[in-house]
Amino acid sequence: MHARFRVPSYRVLATWVLLLAGAQLADVVTTGADLALGGVEANRIVADLISVGGLGLVFGLKLLLVAAMATACVVLKRYADSHPTLQARAAHAFVWRVIQVSVLGLILVAVHNTAVLAQIA
Repeated sequence: MHARFRVPSYRVLATWVLLLAGAQLADVVTTGADLALGGVEANRIVADLISVGGLGLVFGLKLLLVAAMATACVVLKRYADSHPTLQARAAHAFVWRVIQVSVLGLILVAVHNTAVLAQIA
């Protein structure tokens, strides 16, 4: 099998899922701080969700997405372990990489939100 499609351990997957949850939390907390000081949510979809259900709704949906990604990783890992084909391992590697990229993207969003907070505070 190709090394780039190696299936990571459950421990590594759990670490990245926890990082994803933490990054989602950082995004919501920094967004909430910005909004509390008069900032405006630039993402139209998130702004609409906030107007309907507040930050609690946004955080709940973000946690559902984290749970969905975790479930996809576990299911694909089990499948890739029991069917060690290139396609199964590639599908699992893709979802795992998406989680990693999402963590990095959300960290950048939280850093941006913090910079906005520094400007409006």
